[in-house]
Amino acid sequence: MEKEGLFTTVVGSFPLNNTKENMTRAFNDEITVGIDYPCYPQLISMNAQFLSPLSKIIEPLKEIDGAFYLSNDFKIPDEPVALEYGKFLINFLKERPHLKKSIKGTKACLTGPFTLASEIILRGELAKGINPAIFNEPRAIMVDWIVDKLAEIMKIIGKAYNDMGVNMISMDEPILGLLVGRKIWFFTEDFIVNTLNKALSGIKELSSIHVCGRISPYLRDILLQTDVKIMDHEFRTNEKNFEVFQKKHFENTGKYLAMGTIQTKCSPIPDGKIEDYVEDVSFLKNYIKKGIDLYGKNNLIIKPDCGFGPLLNTFDGEFGYEITLKKLSNMVLALKEIK
Repeated sequence: MEKEGLFTTVVGSFPLNNTKENMTRAFNDEITVGIDYPCYPQLISMNAQFLSPLSKIIEPLKEIDGAFYLSNDFKIPDEPVALEYGKFLINFLKERPHLKKSIKGTKACLTGPFTLASEIILRGELAKGINPAIFNEPRAIMVDWIVDKLAEIMKIIGKAYNDMGVNMISMDEPILGLLVGRKIWFFTEDFIVNTLNKALSGIKELSSIHVCGRISPYLRDILLQTDVKIMDHEFRTNEKNFEVFQKKHFENTGKYLAMGTIQTKCSPIPDGKIEDYVEDVSFLKNYIKKGIDLYGKNNLIIKPDCGFGPLLNTFDGEFGYEITLKKLSNMVLALKEIK
């Protein structure tokens, strides 16, 4: 069966404080502006979202002043954590069946094992004999068996979201852009492929990996070897990525390219109005057409570069959120005019 691309989604985070009311508001707004696969609004750190609850059930993992420390080997928990976000999504649509009819499906954003491991500082015996590289102190990402266990944990969580009926499940792995350039830090190519496949193995419909920043050809080739269905990257902020990917990478592979089409980070402009930060529809139509010409419409998903969470600290009050909604609205409108 031929793939059907040219649908829209988001990466996950929104510039709102973490409350149930704001989750409801943002998810409703995603659907209202016309996002095909709305994601539950990620209103807390993507690492703390999973490491905080894990630190409460994994005895050697401690959270201290917002940082995470691991002092010993640990048992993989029997039950998944952080499922409340998926439950919110399911309950929201159950209570609003008229909104469910207007979308193609739902999305959940998880955090990948390599990125989670990069946030865990090692202590005690685990830290002995490790010479720090990239980071200033020994981190879990320098130890393969810890990364492997985190992949198993995320596999269990991914499967739980899959079993809830979530259609698209994405693993955020921004650290991969740092780990894989012309060479690989810490690991072999096979280890990265096998670890990502393990983490994604519970996801049966649309699995995704989001890596922001500039993508090296080496990382591209590694991700193409994995079982992931969607390769999700920034293009507006990193237009060099247009040179990295080709149509042949997605034809006859079952994979999609999720192309970042709107910028998600903005610097304040003196006396700037909302429209000063938002790509207009005409620009976005040309940008999307460029992606269609390069990669083929059936291989392409349209979405923002990254999450909008950083705008919460960039602007006062509601301004960052208003920018977000206008950007998403223009993105959807541009694609509708093309279709």
